[in-house]
Formats: sequence, C-alpha cells, structure tokens
Amino acid sequence: MSDDKLKTMTFNQEGYTLDIPVLDETHFVSWNSIDTIIFGPETIYHDHSEFIIYLNKPPIIKLKENAWWLNRLTFRLKNKNNRKIRISDEWNRDFSNFIDHAKIHLKNVQKVDINRRKGTLIKKTEVKKADTTITTEQWKPEKTTNLKWEMVYDRNNRTVVDIYNRDKGI
Repeated sequence: MSDDKLKTMTFNQEGYTLDIPVLDETHFVSWNSIDTIIFGPETIYHDHSEFIIYLNKPPIIKLKENAWWLNRLTFRLKNKNNRKIRISDEWNRDFSNFIDHAKIHLKNVQKVDINRRKGTLIKKTEVKKADTTITTEQWKPEKTTNLKWEMVYDRNNRTVVDIYNRDKGI
C-alpha cells in the first residue's frame, strides 16, 4: 500500500487519534477508555503483527470535511459503537510508536518485542536510496498450537486466556 494511504497516529495527554485516509475518517481514543491491550506477533498472522485494543467506551469517530462521496455514504451506515480496535504494522505508519506512548499514559504496561520474528527467513531484499537502505524480509512462521498472544496491558489484571474465554476468541 502506498505511504499516503497508511493510517497514522498522533498522541497527546488525553489519548491518540488514528487518521484513516482510505475512509476519510479520524478515530479518537482516550487513554482512560482503554481496558486491555493484547499483542499478536507475526507468528500468528504470517505477514504482520498487531495490537488489539479493547475499550470500555467506543472511540469518537469523525468524517473528514471533504470526504469522498462513497465514504460519506458508508460512514452513515457504519456501526460506531465498536469497542475493539486492531492496529496492524502492515497498515499503520506509527505502529512502533504506540507502545511507547501507552507506557507513558497507562500504568503497568508490559514490555513487548514488536520486532521479534520466529520461523524461517525466506527472502531478504535491500534497496539503497541516497543515504538510506530499506530492508524487506519475508518469514515463514513456525507452526504451533500454543496461544501466542501477549498481554501488554489490562486494567483489571486479566490474562489473555481470560479475554479469550470471555469473548470466545481474540
């Protein structure tokens, strides 16, 4: 996906704003509305990692002023009471910054290695542009039946298994 289509996040004392260019929307999540943060590494998804954020109240969702006509139409039809947000490293430019800001504003946020990879390296390419080198790696994840989700934060000291059993899945 091109960089101008990627979601971006901005952080402040009250919470964070997720800008979604493809939908012409912004989602504001206050820090005090976050109940749980779970991390899913690449070993689960084959191609990306993600944070799953459970909220005690829905985010504030706004449509941008000059939104595309189809986005305006679908915005009215959408369920805006969703209390579960997925932030993927594949679609979010600021994925790696999220946990650092969460540590500042939430108590007892656990350290998580977002760059951890397990499995077999299939392909690695390096592209050199001016003074920078961009490295792209493709990994084949290890197969496992273990629950690989990691609890990053929970307001009520629950475990991943507790959340899994409550929601009948992650």
